[in-house]
Amino acid sequence: MLISFRPCQPKDHRTLLRLMMAYYRSAKIAFDKKSLGRGLDTLLRNTSQGQAWFLENHKRPIGYALLTYNFDVEYGGQEGLLIDLYVDKKYRQQGIGTVALYEIEDFCRERGIRTIQLQVNHHNKAAEKFYRRSGFEVLERKVLLMEVRSKEIAHAHRANASKRR
Repeated sequence: MLISFRPCQPKDHRTLLRLMMAYYRSAKIAFDKKSLGRGLDTLLRNTSQGQAWFLENHKRPIGYALLTYNFDVEYGGQEGLLIDLYVDKKYRQQGIGTVALYEIEDFCRERGIRTIQLQVNHHNKAAEKFYRRSGFEVLERKVLLMEVRSKEIAHAHRANASKRR
């Protein structure tokens, strides 16, 4: 099977967003379409934030990958965050994801990025097995996330914390 790995451009926004929503639905990842679209628009228009690629079969998108950048002193500076790697279900188990990982690794190496990090849902054992086979290791850490609260809510929390002192 002929597979190409093509960087996405702003003109690819609609097609890429459609693939992303298909992935998120299949993986049962909650999302807000407007927020997802805004984030994707930012990524596609500002390559200093990361890179998006289509995985294509005869110029037809059958998957995609999203890599963003993070700075982590522990790992020597900039690292890649593999936000998404998705291959349409009927094209899986054919080595396409593995080829995509090699392409992403080459991309990172060329830019001096020494580590790639990703997250896998606890229930997605097949993805974890795939990534571990590809060289990823499980860190002894938990991912914690806090959405930045509105100014009013943060102020109320701060006031309550001050009262406890």
